[in-house]
Amino acid sequence: MAPKLTPNDSRITRHKALIRDKTYHYIVALPPAGQPTTGTIILLHGFPDLGFGWRYQVPMLAEELGLRVIVPDMLGYGQTDAPASPESYAYKSVCADLVALVDHVGVVGGGQAGANTSSRFFVGGHDWGGAVAWRMALWHSARLRGVFSVCTPYFAPSKQKSFQSLADMARLLPNFGYQQQLAGDELWQFVDAEPARIRQFLQIVYGGMATLSDEEIAAKESPYLCDTTNGVNLERLASVKPTSLLSPKELDYYATEFARHGLRGPTNWYRTQKYNFDDEREIVCSNDKARQQIRVPSLMLSATSDTALPPILAGRMDKYFSTLTKARIPGGHWVLWESSVAVNEQIKRFLSPLLQDTVKAAL
Repeated sequence: MAPKLTPNDSRITRHKALIRDKTYHYIVALPPAGQPTTGTIILLHGFPDLGFGWRYQVPMLAEELGLRVIVPDMLGYGQTDAPASPESYAYKSVCADLVALVDHVGVVGGGQAGANTSSRFFVGGHDWGGAVAWRMALWHSARLRGVFSVCTPYFAPSKQKSFQSLADMARLLPNFGYQQQLAGDELWQFVDAEPARIRQFLQIVYGGMATLSDEEIAAKESPYLCDTTNGVNLERLASVKPTSLLSPKELDYYATEFARHGLRGPTNWYRTQKYNFDDEREIVCSNDKARQQIRVPSLMLSATSDTALPPILAGRMDKYFSTLTKARIPGGHWVLWESSVAVNEQIKRFLSPLLQDTVKAAL
């Protein structure tokens, strides 16, 4: 495992800022004293996670690559606001929030000298954060030096004239069926009804399995309580065993932070499809073909055993990019944690050449 942050790590500072009428909580990690700062990067997490989900990557980015690292709790999570309306969670709105957050913190090491380069930064994402990272490259390409996503492939804006619902999508891609449960009210209302259920829910989605009785074993019941077709088995929530992916202290931190808002805000990310469809008519209907291609250096890291986002989904991405690197990492959806060394090595390999101009300028 790569070296990682702890919840109260002295290498980071915690902050809050009012960004476009919403309060964002975020951490900042800086290069060691005396080391030049090579650039700025913002890291975006997904569901159900926190900025702390990047705990294995932040030390490497700051201490080895010399980056100023900004990691927010995304909208709906932790100490960041959790608006009731799903509209606030739409890609275009969130991307505007994140650019404003980076500008609030300040950009350093923006790349080669020249017009409009001093404000450029990197963005990386996982899960929903990966989806937002790709949209950052669509809506704000002039601001980016590079973009990468872990697990989440790029899905181009829909060119269909009519909106496709979650049910329609699940019929085409059954591995997205779980999203219908998350977009509904049953799960968040059930989990939020009792504080202990937050911890149980998190353990299930982080890979925890059920404790099976002799009768269940004889009946060949599955110990897994979550699948990509149906979602979480709420009836067996209380039987989950601890996940091996987090220490008890880390799970305590996650449970405490999720208890601030419950799951209504985080699950709003699954209620944004129509808002995104409408916003992206601007891109789809544009006569400027450059707007329909991602022209910043890009990296896609697929997890070999991710059942929700299998590597095959990244197979047709290339035509939408001018410069795309792809690699596969052994592991499941939480590959940032379980294969942290391999993830970090691929990110370093991608970012290092893009940082060389800044390093030379500092010498």
